Amino acid sequence: WFQNNFESIFGTMSQIIGGFFDIIIGLIFSVYFLASKEKLCAQLKKCVRALLSDEHYTSFFVFLKDTDRKFGSFIFGKIVDSLIIGVIALIFFAIIGMPYYPLVSVIVCVTNVIPFIGPFIGAIPCAFIILTDSPVYCLIFVIFIFLLQQLDGNYIGPKILGDAIGISSLWILFAITVMGGYFGLFGMLIGAPLFAVIYSLVKTLVEKKLKSRELPYETENYIPPVISDSQK
Repeated sequence: WFQNNFESIFGTMSQIIGGFFDIIIGLIFSVYFLASKEKLCAQLKKCVRALLSDEHYTSFFVFLKDTDRKFGSFIFGKIVDSLIIGVIALIFFAIIGMPYYPLVSVIVCVTNVIPFIGPFIGAIPCAFIILTDSPVYCLIFVIFIFLLQQLDGNYIGPKILGDAIGISSLWILFAITVMGGYFGLFGMLIGAPLFAVIYSLVKTLVEKKLKSRELPYETENYIPPVISDSQK
């Protein structure tokens, strides 16, 4: 068996070792970046100041600050939100004696970080895991997750995240689908805040162009009027 599966075993071990190596390299780079952050920021400002005019220089750093705020607020808020959801699920599953409740709670917690479709991604494998032990508990799990996500989507999530992203659910779903298709799980995690930054940049440029032409820039001005039957 070992001879027949040597190639797959070696490939899996190589991926695990490579993953640990990437983590170590990432930590080393993080330490160096944090130790030299003042100098790096000064060098960035120096380069941007040499290349851009006064107006564009200020706009560039306003854009960076807005990007940092969107990414930081979104990631921190989703982590806190997911931890709350995971703790609620863990307590409930432990009380009712749900099979594999520690594993299921961790999956629910981790996948909840992905906005909009994350809960469904986590709920499907968890439901199959529980179904192998008890169909009744599987049904309870599905109902509980549905109610929990309603609570999260309508109360917990908005309270924690607020307007951190600033885009509608349609654009969130679009960003997750596109980024997930190209970059997998990592794309799903950063898709929403990244698209929010691009959306904000495009909106600012469009509104600035409209103002320069003395045209209305509010979206409401471009909604076609409703024509009644008597006016047709």
